[in-house]
Amino acid sequence: MGTSEEYQKNGFDLLRYAAAFSVMMLHYSSYTMILSKNLPEKIMDVMSRIRHTALLFPGVVMLFAMSGFLVSASFERAKTRKEFFLKRAFRIYPELWICTIINLTIVCILVPGLLDRSIFLWILTQFFGIANTPACLEALPTGSVNGALWTVFTEVQLYIILGVIYPFLRKMKNWHWTLLLCALAASNLVCGSVARDAGGIAAKLIERIFLPYALWFFIGVFCFQRRQKMLPVFKKAFLPLLFAYLIIESLDIRIPGYYTNIVASVMIPFMVVGCGYCLPSIRLKPDFSYGMFLYHWIVLNVITHFDIMNKLPWYVGLFLFITGTMLAAVVSSALYFYFAGMWRKRRR
Repeated sequence: MGTSEEYQKNGFDLLRYAAAFSVMMLHYSSYTMILSKNLPEKIMDVMSRIRHTALLFPGVVMLFAMSGFLVSASFERAKTRKEFFLKRAFRIYPELWICTIINLTIVCILVPGLLDRSIFLWILTQFFGIANTPACLEALPTGSVNGALWTVFTEVQLYIILGVIYPFLRKMKNWHWTLLLCALAASNLVCGSVARDAGGIAAKLIERIFLPYALWFFIGVFCFQRRQKMLPVFKKAFLPLLFAYLIIESLDIRIPGYYTNIVASVMIPFMVVGCGYCLPSIRLKPDFSYGMFLYHWIVLNVITHFDIMNKLPWYVGLFLFITGTMLAAVVSSALYFYFAGMWRKRRR
């Protein structure tokens, strides 16, 4: 990692797709196990193994860790803080708004009789990326109009915080970073305890604020800040870390933490960075992984609405879920680049 550009030679594009696919399969396998009535025991076992693997390597943790690393690089490249925020907003919101329009259209076609005035509040919250299911749509089989979007607004919060404090992070010494990451680990544990014991509104509020997830994100930021010294170490340590992690996870002990246990919250972000530099430096452009994340729940809602999991063989439902999500991601990305191109032409 001798030059400042060496860190760009990584396999994060591959990891982004792996993380998005992990999230997809976690949700599909979970609802298959919940909603399927006549699924053979052997297939139910397969779904259980898929769910276990997705929980072992949670895609959300991987995405937040990569985001912290790569968004730090984005801040370094930006000429001003304003440019950084505009680039982040332009990357997140236009495709989210396209997704909202498509989601609303599908809901109006499938369940028009359920809609009431609460849908207007939902549209407003989607404009800002705030996860919300209107009361009228809680009757959907999944119970959510798009259950994966809570991460979008959480990412937005972390982007804002990073944009404000990044100049201070540059000056931090290793012991400052140790204190910060320990404090974030403690906040993850506290949030897990409060959400478990209090429940209700407190649990919903914790789910939508950045504190429980900041540890994953800022480990990524830390790795970027110390990239020249630490990336060669992480690259060599990836396999030993992975081996140690699998041993710990195989032990029959209950480890506290929010969303996942605290061991995974600490180890996976470091492993993700190390893995990114063990993989081939392959660029996959355009990037459909964000679209996979945005649309997979919508496709899942369609599948559960028509009860495809019970009416068709299990592999047909799985095929429709994966291909439907990928098709939606490609179409959404095409629309995004089309409108982005029109906007740039008008600015000229």
